Amino acid sequence: MTGEDHTAFISFDEIERWRATGKVHGLLDVRERGEYALGQIPGSCPLPRGLIEICLERMVPWKDVPLVLYSNAEHRSVLAARTCLRLGYRDVRVLAGGIQQWSANGRSPAYGVNVIGKTFGEKLSVTDEVQQLTPDEVAVLAEAGNTLIFDARTASEYAKGHIPGAYNVPGGQLVPTVFDAGIEQTDRSAPIIVHCAGRTRSIVGAYLLRQAGFENVFALRNGTMAWVMSGRELDREPRPWTGPRADAQGPARSAKFAHEFVRGTHAYPISECELPAPGEFHRPCYLIDVRMVDEFTAGHIPSALSCPAGQLANAVDEQLAARDALLVCYSGSETRAKIGAGLLARIGYRRVAWLTGGLSAWGGPIETGGPNAYLDDLSFSRPGVQTIDGAELADVLRDGTGTLLDVRRSSEYALSHIPGSVWIPRGDLERRIDAHAAPGTRLIVASDRELRSTLAARTLLDLGHRNVSVLEGGINGWICAGRPTEEGLDGADVSLAEAKEDAELVARRPKLLERNRDDMVRYLDWEERLGTRKQANAESKTGASAGPGGDHGRA
Repeated sequence: MTGEDHTAFISFDEIERWRATGKVHGLLDVRERGEYALGQIPGSCPLPRGLIEICLERMVPWKDVPLVLYSNAEHRSVLAARTCLRLGYRDVRVLAGGIQQWSANGRSPAYGVNVIGKTFGEKLSVTDEVQQLTPDEVAVLAEAGNTLIFDARTASEYAKGHIPGAYNVPGGQLVPTVFDAGIEQTDRSAPIIVHCAGRTRSIVGAYLLRQAGFENVFALRNGTMAWVMSGRELDREPRPWTGPRADAQGPARSAKFAHEFVRGTHAYPISECELPAPGEFHRPCYLIDVRMVDEFTAGHIPSALSCPAGQLANAVDEQLAARDALLVCYSGSETRAKIGAGLLARIGYRRVAWLTGGLSAWGGPIETGGPNAYLDDLSFSRPGVQTIDGAELADVLRDGTGTLLDVRRSSEYALSHIPGSVWIPRGDLERRIDAHAAPGTRLIVASDRELRSTLAARTLLDLGHRNVSVLEGGINGWICAGRPTEEGLDGADVSLAEAKEDAELVARRPKLLERNRDDMVRYLDWEERLGTRKQANAESKTGASAGPGGDHGRA
C-alpha cells in the first residue's frame, strides 16, 4: 500500500515470503544502534538513519535491490525512505507499523548484535565441538607451563587487556600461524587456550584449531570478562608472537586444511571472469577481503569490504544488508579465503564462494586505502553550509549566543563532548529540534570530523532554520587544539542501557559506559542462551533470540 506522500508500505508476511524463496533484499533498522541492540527484527541490519547517505551505497551497491526500512513506528523510516529514493534506489518500502506493530503481532525480537555469528559459536559449544575451561582451570595450565594462550581479537582489543601470557593472533590467522610455527603432530598434546572478551571468537578460534587436528584445544569460558570477575588482573603488555621455529611445510599444511574445511560445505570456487560486475543488480555480489586490515590498506579489489576472517562471526553481518546476495571471499592466495568461505557457509549464509587464485592472480585494478577512507569524503554534502572555527565557537558558548548540537552516536557523546553541547542524533533531528531551538536560534552542529555535521546542517536548513553552521574540523579538531571536553551523558536524552549497547562501536568506553558485573553476567547469559535455543530449535522459523525489549517510545 502507499501513503499520501507516496511512501510504499509492506507487511512482514511479504518479507517472510521473500525470505522463503531467497529473494535478495535488505531489511534495515534505521534507529540508533543502541536501540537496535536492545530489540530488533531477526535478520535485519542496523543502519541508523543519520548514516544512510554515508554508508548505504557500500552496504547495498545495487539500486534495484528492494529495501525495507523500519523504526519503532513509522516516522523515522518514512524519512529514511525519502533519503534512499533521493540516492537513486528504486524499490524502497517501509514496514507498516514498524517493530511496534511487528511485536504486537506476537513475534519475539532478537537482542544484541551479530546474532547469526554468535549463534553459530554457541552451537559449537552446546554440541561439544569446542570445550571450555574456567579461569581457574586456565590459570593452573598456564602455571604448569607448556601451554600456548592466544588472544583471537584485534590488536587494539588485545592492547586494552588480555590474559597474562597470551599472544595476539586474530582468529582467522590461528591455523596458518600454528602450522607456520612448526608444531608437529607429536607436539599437538600441548594445551592451547583461545580467548576473546566473551565467547564467540574464542569458541570459533578453538573450533578451527580442532578442525585442523589439534585435539587439546580449549576456549576460555566467558573470556576476559570471566577472568576479571574471578578477581584476576588483565595484562596490557604486548607479547609478540615469534613461534618456536619456522616450518617450510606450514603453508602447504594450511592450504590442505583450508581445502578440507571448505569441501564439506555448500561454498564453491568462482573465477575472476565469473564475478558479476560491481553494481550488477541481477547478480548482487559482495567481495569480502578476509586478510588483515593493513594488507587491505596496501592494496585491495575496488568495492571490496574489509573483514578479516577472524571477525566473520562478529562483524561482517553489519556490512551485508542484502543477506541473500552472493558472498565471495578472497585473500592473497586461497587459503584464508577458503577458511572464510567455510565459516560463512557454516554460519548460515546461503550463497558463498571464494575467489580462485586470490589477489595474487587478480588481473583487474587495485585500490589502496583503509576501510574507512570514505568517511572523509565531503564532496556530496558540503555546498551551501557555513562553518565556524573553534575560537569563535568558544566565544559563542561563553556568551550564550547559540546552541551547540552534537549529532554523533550516544556512546561517542558519552566518551567525549564539548561542554554545554546538546546531543541529538542526526537521524532524529526533525522530531527533537523544536525542544532545543526556537526559530531564529543560532545553531552550531558538531560531529567527529565534518561529514555527519554537514549532513545534519543541511537537514536543519531544509527545516527552515537559517542561522546554521558547522564546527570546522569537528570535535577531533577541537580536541587537537587543546580545548576542553567532558565525559558523560549530561545534555543527552538517552537511556544508559542504550548508550552502553552503542558503545561497542567506539575505540574505548568511558567509565560511565563500562560494563559492570551485572552487565557482564547478563551479556554472557544471553550468548549462552543463543546456543541452547538453537539446539532446541525453539524458534526455527525466525531464528529469533528474545531478550530485553527495545521500545523506547520513539517513532
